[in-house]
Amino acid sequence: MSQEILGIHHVTAIASDPQKNLNFYAGFLGLRLVKVTVNFDDPETYHFYYGDELGRPGTIMTFFVWSDAPKGRQGTGQATIVSFAIPQASLGYWIERCIKYGIRYESPEERFGESVLSFKDPDGLMVELVATANPQTSSPWSTSGIPAEHAIRGIHTIMLCEDGYELTAKLLTETMGWNFQQQEGNIFRYQIGAGGSGKIVDVRCAPDFWKGAVAVGTVHHVAWRTRNDEEQEAWRSAIAKLGFNVTPILDRQYFHSVYFQEPGGIIFELATDAPGFTVDEAPAELGTHLMLPPWLEKKRQRIEAILPSLYLPQTGTSPIRSSNHRPQTQLGFTHRFIPAAEPNIPYTLLLLHGTGGDETDLLWLGEELIPDAGILSPRGQVLENGMPRFFRRLAEGIFDLEDLKFRTHELANFVATAADSYGFEPDRVVAVGYSNGANIAVSMLLLRPYTLSAAVLFRPMVPLEPSQLPSLTGIPIFIAAGRNDSIVSPEETERLVKILQTAGADVTLTWHPGGHALSGEDVQAAKQWLLTVIS
Repeated sequence: MSQEILGIHHVTAIASDPQKNLNFYAGFLGLRLVKVTVNFDDPETYHFYYGDELGRPGTIMTFFVWSDAPKGRQGTGQATIVSFAIPQASLGYWIERCIKYGIRYESPEERFGESVLSFKDPDGLMVELVATANPQTSSPWSTSGIPAEHAIRGIHTIMLCEDGYELTAKLLTETMGWNFQQQEGNIFRYQIGAGGSGKIVDVRCAPDFWKGAVAVGTVHHVAWRTRNDEEQEAWRSAIAKLGFNVTPILDRQYFHSVYFQEPGGIIFELATDAPGFTVDEAPAELGTHLMLPPWLEKKRQRIEAILPSLYLPQTGTSPIRSSNHRPQTQLGFTHRFIPAAEPNIPYTLLLLHGTGGDETDLLWLGEELIPDAGILSPRGQVLENGMPRFFRRLAEGIFDLEDLKFRTHELANFVATAADSYGFEPDRVVAVGYSNGANIAVSMLLLRPYTLSAAVLFRPMVPLEPSQLPSLTGIPIFIAAGRNDSIVSPEETERLVKILQTAGADVTLTWHPGGHALSGEDVQAAKQWLLTVIS
């Protein structure tokens, strides 16, 4: 290749809690949040970009925020450490800042002649500050409360952890233009050109270390800089000729990308410098709005409603201004309403959470069961030890029947009023309830039967048995029960099925070998059932 890789473009890791991630990287570290967007492949989750004043390549750290992902394990086949550059005289400032913020840190150590301060982010990812005489010259973000003379100057080094370093080293040096600089113990340092922060990669050879598992608290991929689209295409061809599986060029809105796995298993990305983060926001407004690519704009209302609430550490404002992102409090219930994304989807899902949930708890489930359907998700009006429920109980499995009847009619009236207020079809409402939410859905079927056109019930009980059963003819009901449910016995489930069938409902019962918790198998079974009964 006549061109060379320019250095590190960005590093992408996985986080679990968006607010904690913001507080750490934009608050404690003082990086600028240059873009709030979504994962283009999973648009109901955040994707944060941090960097310098403009998010220049070489300063960028990004995060997929996957709250339901498992905890990862750091090990071989991963980038295990992200090191940021700070001025050589700033080490003491950062030690004091760690103490002030309650961040546990390791005593500074020397690596390749530079002082290194190590600590972990809220998800356990190892982060380092390297006091260097040769930081990048990009403009640090100086309005974070950190004096400009001490602010982070971008990414200094990435640590790649490998079972064996030789094949990775060969790719770096013989193909990508990195030069071996020096070795310290089992760490081999490579640099681009004259090196300096942003142009250094360390490869740790750790054959006795366990294999890493990419999930929360680990790095997902490392991106290297290419100047433009033409050079990126040349690099893609060169990598493919070596026998690597390389993705097509993908438009990531702020750069163009291709991905492949290097010999040790780490995902490498080749990313262009252009067009940059000011392509859709003015420099002064970077990171202050939720930005979506053009193909997702038509779903903005739904995406904003589903994304978790958050605030920016410096200003206390939210990048999502839509009133749809905040719970509505009119109509008698705190709730979320999300209109159908397409006019040809007539169904509205009534999401009914379990004890301790709220109006946001099952939004993900609604989107999974019938993508783009309308969603009405109320919060239960009763508090039990501070936890919302839809009706009172006197003890586990013993319900306050008078309160249950009152709350059932209250909820049914709310659904009817919401249909009129929001304009959705009142005869196309499908209840989706879990535990306490499933129980009040059963009560609605028995006391106000034609409020619902269908129901998906996860782990329901028999909440009450009216003296005269209503006609449920034509109403399909799906029930997912757990064989080892410590709260709902198999006999209780069978009794409920018999009551509903006697009333004329078309009941489908599925059993899961687990307990009371909702499982992925439950969700997929319900999704397949809905495809057969809803048209």
